[in-house]
Amino acid sequence: MLRPPIEVLPGLWQLTLPLPFELDHVNTYLLRRGEGWTLIDTGLRTADSYNELVAQLQTIGLPISAITEILLTHTHPDHVGQTRRLLDETGARLVMSREERDQLVGLAHSEDRPQLLTGTMTAAGVPAGLIPRILRGFAQIRLNFDAIEPDAFLEDGAVLDTALGPFQLIETPGHSPGHMCLYSRDRQLMISGDHILQFITPNIGWLPEKDALGDFHRSLQRVFPLEIETILPGHGQIFRGHQPWIAETRAHHDERCEQIRMSVSESPRTAHQLVGDLWARPLAPFHHRFALFEVLAHLEYMQRRNVVTCEILDDGLQLWRSLDS
Repeated sequence: MLRPPIEVLPGLWQLTLPLPFELDHVNTYLLRRGEGWTLIDTGLRTADSYNELVAQLQTIGLPISAITEILLTHTHPDHVGQTRRLLDETGARLVMSREERDQLVGLAHSEDRPQLLTGTMTAAGVPAGLIPRILRGFAQIRLNFDAIEPDAFLEDGAVLDTALGPFQLIETPGHSPGHMCLYSRDRQLMISGDHILQFITPNIGWLPEKDALGDFHRSLQRVFPLEIETILPGHGQIFRGHQPWIAETRAHHDERCEQIRMSVSESPRTAHQLVGDLWARPLAPFHHRFALFEVLAHLEYMQRRNVVTCEILDDGLQLWRSLDS
C-alpha cells in the first residue's frame, strides 16, 4: 500500500493512488454525502491504481459500490483516468464543470490532436527529431480520456450538502480551464485538487485562446483571503499555510517571467530555446513537453501585457522579442 488511507475527519478520507511518473502518487478523497460517498477524482487508468483503490476501500471497510457519486476537480489524466471503469462498476453519478467537460470531450474525440501538438511544437522551434518522441508519450496519456457526459454540472458558488456540513464550489481556472476546489468555511478546510499543492507549483500550460497564467493568478487571489486552516491537495500531504504558499507561488511566476524577459532582451528566442535557458538539466521528452507549454503560457501572459512580442517567420517559426529592446 503506497500510503494508508487517512481519516481527515469523520466522513472524509484521503486515498493515495500510485502514478508511474517522477511524481509518484495522486490523492483522491472520499466525502460522505447522504447515504453514499462521493469520490473526488479517480486516479490514472492502470491496474496498480485500480487495485490500490479497492485495497484502500477495503481497509476502511467500504465496498466499491459505496461510491454513489464521482466528482472531478479537473480532467487531467491522473485525476480522470479510472472514471469510466468506476462509473460502470458502481452506477455512480458523475459531476464536473462545463469547461472540464468540454476539455475532456475535445481530448477524447480530437483525431487531429497529434497534428495540433506537432504544429504548436514546430512553431515553438522543437527539433523535428524530438517531436515524435514527445508524441509517443502523449499517445499513452491519451488513453485516459473518455468522452463521458456528466449527470450534472458543477457551478461556481454552488453549495454541496455533506456529512461535514456545506462545501462551496470555487472555480479556479489556471492549471486547467474549469478547475474546481471545494471549500468548507465551517471546517476551514479546502480540497484543492491541483490548484494548491504542497511542495510543488502546479504546471500552468498554454492552451489556445487562453491566458492560463493570468487565470491562475486571479484564482490564487480569489482564495487568498479565505479562512483556511487545512489544505487537502491532489499531490503531497495535507498541509497548512495557503497564504504564504500563494505569495511564494506568485513570486515564482514573476521570477520566471523576468528570466524570460531577460533572455529575449539579449536576442530573439524560440520557446524551445527558452526551455534550455530556464532548465539547467536536460529534460526527458515527456517533461520537455510540459516545460515547453509552461513557457508558452508565460509568453502568452507577457504578450497580453505588452512585455514581449512574437514575430512569425515565413516558415511559421515563432521568435519572441522584448518590447523594451
